[in-house]
Amino acid sequence: MNPKPEISVLIPNYNRGTFLRDTLWSVLEQSFSNWEAIVVDDGSTDDSLDVCREFAERDARIRYFVRDRQPQGAPTCRNIAWEKSIGEYVLFLDSDDLLAPFCLEQRVQAFHQYPEMDFLVFPMLIFSKDTSDADVLWNKPGAESDLERFLRLDSTWQTSGPAWKRESVAKINGFTENLACWQDVDFHLKALTQSLNYLHVSHAKPDIFYRRHTSGSISQGEINSPAKMQTRLEIFIHHTETLASRMTPALQKASRELGASVVFGAAKSLNRKVMQQALAHGRQAGLFNASFQLKAQALYLCYRLRINRLSFINRKLNQVIASYRTPSSIGTFNYES
Repeated sequence: MNPKPEISVLIPNYNRGTFLRDTLWSVLEQSFSNWEAIVVDDGSTDDSLDVCREFAERDARIRYFVRDRQPQGAPTCRNIAWEKSIGEYVLFLDSDDLLAPFCLEQRVQAFHQYPEMDFLVFPMLIFSKDTSDADVLWNKPGAESDLERFLRLDSTWQTSGPAWKRESVAKINGFTENLACWQDVDFHLKALTQSLNYLHVSHAKPDIFYRRHTSGSISQGEINSPAKMQTRLEIFIHHTETLASRMTPALQKASRELGASVVFGAAKSLNRKVMQQALAHGRQAGLFNASFQLKAQALYLCYRLRINRLSFINRKLNQVIASYRTPSSIGTFNYES
C-alpha cells in the first residue's frame, strides 16, 4: 500500500497541453518520491485532458479532474485541487512552469527544519525557452517588508515560490474565486495581513522555473476590462480596510501606490465610476489628498479628450503616473550560482 503523500503539487490548467506535458515530467523526475500531483482542468479545448490521462496512466500519483463548479478560473481550480489533496504540505504550480529535480525534497526538508512556519518561500528563476537560459531571479527580499511590496505590486515571490502547510491554506480560506485579476496578489496579501508565520529560505538553491512567454510580461500589465477594473478596486478597498488599524507610514505609502494604480488604470481606460470610487475610498482612508484628486481628474479628462496623443502631453501624464509608483524589481536580479 502506498504511503500517504507528504506533499501535494496542485496544478490548474487551461489550454496548456504542450507546456503541461513538460510540467508533469518535471514532477515525475523528482528525487523525492512521496508526493501526489493533482491537475484541475478549467474546460480546455486543446489536448490537455489527453495529456492528463497519459500521465495518470503512467503514474498513479498523478490525478486529474475537471472543474465542476463556478466561477471559471485558476483560483477555483487551485481550491478544488487543494480540497482533493491529502498531503501535509502543498505547492501551487502553474501548468507551464517547471520544478527542479530536487524541489520537493528541498521543500519537505525545510519544513522539517522549520516546523513552526505556515509557509516557506524559495528562490525562483525565470526562463524563456528552456531552463538552461534561466539566469534571472523572479525577485528577492530586501529591507522593505514583503507586505509593503505586495501592496505596491512588486511581488517578492510568485505563486509557486512558497510551499504551504495544508492547514495554513485553510487559515486564509484559499484563493478568492470571484476575482477577475490579481488573484495571486490577493492570496498572498491575505497571508501577510493575517500574520501567518513564514520564512524566506534565501540560502536555498532556486528550485522552480517560471516560464516567461514572449507574448506577455511577468510584471503587472494594463488591465482594461470593466470586470478587471472592478476587481482591482475591490482588492484595494478590502486590503486597505484590513490594514486600517495598523497603518504605518510605510504601509500608507504602499497602499497609496496600490490605490494610485487603480485610479490611473481606471482613468486611462475611461472607467470613471471605478476611478471615483477608488478616489472616494482613498480620501476616506487618508491615502489621497485634494491635490491627488485634481491630478486624477485631469488625467481622466486628457484621456477622455484624447489629447494624450500629443507627445508632450503624454510625457507629462506619464511623469505624473510615475511619481506615484516605485519601479518593480521583478525580473531584475541576475542569478549567480
